[in-house]
Amino acid sequence: MALVAMEMPSKWVFSINQEFLELKSFLCAQMIDEARHVEACRKRALASGQGLGRASASAEQALKELLSAETYPEASLGMNLLLGGFVVAMYRAIAALAGMRADRLLGTLAMQDVARSVAYGVGHMRYHLAHQPAKVVALGEYLDRTEHVVLGIAGSPEFLEPLVLLAAGSLDRERLAAGSRFARRWFRAALEEYFERAAAAGLGDRRERSRLPRLDS
Repeated sequence: MALVAMEMPSKWVFSINQEFLELKSFLCAQMIDEARHVEACRKRALASGQGLGRASASAEQALKELLSAETYPEASLGMNLLLGGFVVAMYRAIAALAGMRADRLLGTLAMQDVARSVAYGVGHMRYHLAHQPAKVVALGEYLDRTEHVVLGIAGSPEFLEPLVLLAAGSLDRERLAAGSRFARRWFRAALEEYFERAAAAGLGDRRERSRLPRLDS
């Protein structure tokens, strides 16, 4: 995910006028943040002695859809507000479940980095819709088409199984059941936070419109 989050701003930064220095600088800072996440997570995986594992086909396809956004507002909405919110929740869970100080620090610092992008995404969308209110329809339809990518990532075995195991702490059947309940609560909490951010950004209450709650039930 961090590789794609790094690629998204690089796709748009070159086309932004040089007069918008603050925005271009922020996009560059996003790329630096995500490059640091890639390095830290890769080194942590190698330090475990188990290697880098395998990529998730469903997650890769979902991330590819986010990268194919046709406008910058769509790209920012999909990457910063939609995906970014779930990534914040992921790092928060890593920090909460960490058994070592290093893992807890990694999760906490990465969460803080991504939270800046999420806050920017909410503020950017609020400003955009305040000045172009007619765009709310098209951006709402973009989310209708795109929200399912969250399940392609969070529902993939490569993401879900490690989360359950981390929460369980062992392979005991009862502990695994508790880990599964944790993962379900995690998704519901992240989903509720996403709806709250979407409303704060000016996109209205998406709880009835979104397919995500029905897919979770």
